[in-house]
Amino acid sequence: MKYISWILTLPLAIVAVVFAISNREGVNLNIWPLGISVEAPLFILVLGSALVGLITGGFIAWLSAGTTRQRRRAAVRRAEAAERDLAFLRQKIERESRAPTAPRGAASGAPANGAPLGATPGPTRLPAARS
Repeated sequence: MKYISWILTLPLAIVAVVFAISNREGVNLNIWPLGISVEAPLFILVLGSALVGLITGGFIAWLSAGTTRQRRRAAVRRAEAAERDLAFLRQKIERESRAPTAPRGAASGAPANGAPLGATPGPTRLPAARS
């Protein structure tokens, strides 16, 4: 990428220098509604107006990308919250898997169907995440 930048920048810089050398004559620029008159070399007016246009276009592009940047920040916050929830649930599963279990029928309120304590009826998978 660095080489592509140089391949594009170097010829443009050479063209700008040649343009500036060959257009050093002074021109009179009248700004009609304001009544301002400016005397300057032609290359300064042309390259200056190109620079102003470049900066203006960059600013407009930056403003138009604001909603995209805002959505990206919100997505990052949601992803970080999901990572914290996942870490918490993994720790909880790890703690519960290491917890000692009482022998079958030793605790009061043991399930009548012979299922071990801590077993939950129904599906054992977590529900799918919504996107």
